[in-house]
Amino acid sequence: MIVSMHVTHSSAGGTEGLNNVVPILEAEVGKRIAVMDQVSEFVIVRTCNRFEVYTATSDNRAVSEYLQSILRIIVPSTSISYILEDRESIRHLFRVVCGLDSLIVGEDQIQHQVRESYAAAKEEGHVGQMLTRLFDNAMIVGKRVRSETALNKGAVSVGSAAVELAESKIGDLSGKAITILGAGDIASVISKNLVGKNVGTVIVSNRTYSRAIELADELGGKAVSMARLTEAVAESDLVLVATGAPHAVLHVHHVEEAMRARPDRKLLVIDVSIPRNTDAEVKDIPNVELDNMDSLQTIAMRNVERRKHEIASAEKIIGQELARMDSEQKEQIANDVIRRLGIKLAGIRDHELDTALSRAGSTDVSELLDDLSRALTNKFTAELYKNLREASRDGRIDMCNAAVDLFGLRDVE
Repeated sequence: MIVSMHVTHSSAGGTEGLNNVVPILEAEVGKRIAVMDQVSEFVIVRTCNRFEVYTATSDNRAVSEYLQSILRIIVPSTSISYILEDRESIRHLFRVVCGLDSLIVGEDQIQHQVRESYAAAKEEGHVGQMLTRLFDNAMIVGKRVRSETALNKGAVSVGSAAVELAESKIGDLSGKAITILGAGDIASVISKNLVGKNVGTVIVSNRTYSRAIELADELGGKAVSMARLTEAVAESDLVLVATGAPHAVLHVHHVEEAMRARPDRKLLVIDVSIPRNTDAEVKDIPNVELDNMDSLQTIAMRNVERRKHEIASAEKIIGQELARMDSEQKEQIANDVIRRLGIKLAGIRDHELDTALSRAGSTDVSELLDDLSRALTNKFTAELYKNLREASRDGRIDMCNAAVDLFGLRDVE
């Protein structure tokens, strides 16, 4: 069945606990799981607020213990992680895809991120029938929640929350000079939330310069190379950091040099990267304020309060989809028996039909059909009658009663 491992912003008590752990998990977990015999399929989901692994296995206990051993080696405190199994793993994935387990509840990016993780695992050959069914159903749930509720309506994303935080710190963004460091999904969402704010100069810097140009063009701003980062910071009132780098890219020396050129002008830096991409010591520089993902908590709480009704509606949809999966799972046992029964009966039919055809032309048609029907009836029922008699002799009346129900014999005298 399903066993999953989770290290998330909620289990870690905020994003601080993810900072050093996530890069190590990324480097180690995939290769360790890939060589485990009991794991037949796996998908790793990595987003800005979580690192999760979903596995398909025939031995839940062995895989659960193995994942816990990995965590003991890699994670300094096992209290920031947890293991789920079967229905709880499924429920958790459904909540993740719907945005219910996100820092900003209802965020749009998470479904896309999970879909990309699933597609990547599929392409690498790590996904089979069980996880295909799980993740396909998760996408169905996400689509239902987004179409049947207003959970994701309005500004609900880390990017929109970062802009909202900036406005709460420095006021109206009209005329403000802003640098966006990064050009990926979150940086793109940040840029969309700046549209209509009448901001001043917008500078985009990214490791891939061509992508920085694309994002800058969307905002009517300018792109600069990472080599000119100090100049960009020196021009800015606000720096929004959202890169996918596994290490700091905005260093103390960048900000110190920039502030020497404008010592009395305040600078706000908001870093929404995991792991953080800004040196922590930046906060000690005069007139510089540094905020990170944990600073979004107040905005996140207000967001939850506004969406209480939609959260309840989303949870109801998740419950309905779990019940549907449970029903399908129960039917699967019967479907497997029906499939095997069909194979056996088809084999008998083919054999008896071949026998009948070999007599065609030398036997009267009525006699041939009569013999064929009798042969089929005898072959179909021979093992059934034998097993029923044995069951009756052994006192297994339940098997006889099951046969009565299976063949609809209650009204037959």
